This record gives sequence, structure tokens and C-alpha cells, in this order.
Amino acid sequence: MLDPLKLRYLFFVDTYGGVRQAADHLNVSPSTISRQVSNLETDLNLILLEHAGRNVRLTEVGRTLCDYYRNQQSADIQLRARLDEFRNVKRGLIRLSIGEGFAEWIVNEPLRDFQLQYPGIDMEVMVHSTSATVKALLDDEADIGVTYFAPNDRQLKFHARSDVPICAVVHKDHPLTRLGRDPMLADLLIYPIGLLELEFGGRQITDLIARSENVVIRPKLVANSYRILRNFVSLGNGVFIMPYRPSPQREISDDLVPLPLNYVTKVTSQTQIITRMDRHLTNAMRTLLRFLIKSGDFDMSSID
Repeated sequence: MLDPLKLRYLFFVDTYGGVRQAADHLNVSPSTISRQVSNLETDLNLILLEHAGRNVRLTEVGRTLCDYYRNQQSADIQLRARLDEFRNVKRGLIRLSIGEGFAEWIVNEPLRDFQLQYPGIDMEVMVHSTSATVKALLDDEADIGVTYFAPNDRQLKFHARSDVPICAVVHKDHPLTRLGRDPMLADLLIYPIGLLELEFGGRQITDLIARSENVVIRPKLVANSYRILRNFVSLGNGVFIMPYRPSPQREISDDLVPLPLNYVTKVTSQTQIITRMDRHLTNAMRTLLRFLIKSGDFDMSSID
């Protein structure tokens, strides 16, 4: 039988890209991981890691074992969830992956109300970009994702959507507020522009609009934080291009104004609540989905 501890160390070497990185995450020495992986190779009489300069990479056999470990972990989680439901015990853990812009709303409204009903459920809330949220769901590191402009992947299930226009967020005294019409991308180019980095859905759809209108955006500031970009705008004539509509999901400070962009691209930009397609949802998870949808004013697709 395969030793689960040795498999776990091999899996984390693959996940974090090296022995030292895995050791840092697991808070063990690199020699411990190297020794356990070496022992696993001896047990199987197979090579699992190859050295490439100072780095290591998995062989095809190593990747196969990591896939097996990942599937086993997912199966174990789903089995425990089903057994909890059979016992009607309101205990367990729900892992949320959310965009930074949704954090205040989620913590102050749906999570507060949910935990009054399910005080025995522990919550793990991680702030991620769109691509990181999708990866966390597919890798079974998160149960529910709340994000923006996720790809139409067959492995994802979309439970709710909310259409959100792309806006130029500016200071209330910014010249664009006196334009007399909705600005176009070309109107923004004379001002310092702030953008999210590429892994965010809001940045991806902004780039899509720019390409379709043959506009080249040269940002003054690129960041992975909405807060940094909002502060950038608050200080002067900067413009932050972001998805925004007044809603329970997201608010901005009183000194900022969202100006919906006038763009012709036929793309629907949406905030979405998603899970992995084959993820078994416990009663508690389904209840949390309903709390999120109701509190955030979403259009519901389905909750099985």
C-alpha cells in the first residue's frame, strides 16, 4: 500500500515547485521531504523526480501519483461531507475563494447571517484573483468561489450571475465627471490609468475592450489590490478601470465616482458564484449559496 505521508510530500513538491518551497509551506526541513520521496522511489523501484539544474521536476510516474493523491483527497472530503449529512451534524468546514472587492460585503452580511444558523461550521475565506479562484476550485482547495468574469469552463458550475458594467472610477472633482456623456476608453488616455494585474477578470475584459477598439492602454500603475488602486485615484487625476455597479456586493468611498464606459464590445461582464462541476454540496454549502445569492442581489441559475 502506498504511504500517504510520502505521497503528500511528493504532492507538495509538485504543487510548490520544489523541495525547499514545499518544506517552507509544510514547516519541515528539506532533507525530510527529500528522504521521504527517496524512500517512496525505493518502495516502488521507480524514479519520481528528475533534476533540472538547481530545480526538480516530476517524471510521468510522479505526476501520475500526484493525480492519484489529489483524487483521493477529493474523495475523502466528499465522503466526510456525505457522512456528516447522514448524521445530520451541522459541523465541518466551508472554504471560500473570493475577489478582494467582495470581502467587506461577504463578511458583514451573508457570512454573519449564515453563522447564526450554522454556528458549528468553520469558515476559511481566502482572497484571490479570478484565475487563482478558478484554480483553487479545480484543485479542490476551495468549495465556493465568488469572482468576476470567470471563464466558461466545463469543469465549473455557475450558480448565480450579476451583470456588471466596466467603469472609470475617478475622484469626484475629476475633469471626466464634467464630460457630459459616458466616457470612452480613448477619453481616458490623457490621464494616469491604474489597472489590475493580468490574472484578474476585470483586467482581462478591459484588455478585450481595448483590443476591439484598437486602443493601447499604457497604465501608470498596475496592482493586485483594489484598495491600492482606489487610493491611487483618490490622490489626484488618476483613473481606475474596474467592473462596478452600485449593489450590495460592492461599495466605493464617497469621494470616488464610477463613470460607466461607453464601449461597443459585445461581452457580458459578470460577477459570478461558482463551484466545481462535480463538487458534492452539503446542506450547509447549499444554504450558504442561497445566503450569498439573496444578499448580493444575484440572478440565480441553480443550486442542486
